[in-house]
Amino acid sequence: MKRSRRRNHNAVNAASLARWIVMTAFLALAGLSYVYLTLQLYHLGERRKAVENELVSLRTQNDIASAQIAALTSRSALQRQLKEGYLKMVPISEANIVRLTLPPRSPDEDAIQPVVNPSTAK
Repeated sequence: MKRSRRRNHNAVNAASLARWIVMTAFLALAGLSYVYLTLQLYHLGERRKAVENELVSLRTQNDIASAQIAALTSRSALQRQLKEGYLKMVPISEANIVRLTLPPRSPDEDAIQPVVNPSTAK
C-alpha cells in the first residue's frame, strides 16, 4: 500500500521551482531599484532647483553690492563725503611724488641678454 501512495503523490520539479523563485526575486529587485532611483531623481531635481534659485539670489545680491560699491566710491560721492567731513584727505606734496620715466626702446631689446647678479659681479 505504500507504493500506491507514492504513485498518487505529485512530484515537485525542484529546478523549475528554483527558476521561478530566482526570476520573481530578480523582478522584485528590479522594481524596487526602479522606484528607488525614480525617487532619488525627483529629490535631486528639487535640490538642484533650490540651488539654482539660491544662485540667482546670490547673483542679485552681488549686483546690488557692486552697484552700491560703485556709487559709494564714485568721485562725486567721495567729494560729497569730503565736504561733509566723513573723510579726512590730505593733498600729497610734490616732494612725495616719485615719477618714473621709461628709457627709449632699442632694436636689440627683443634679444635675450644674460642677467648679471650684482653681488657676484665685483
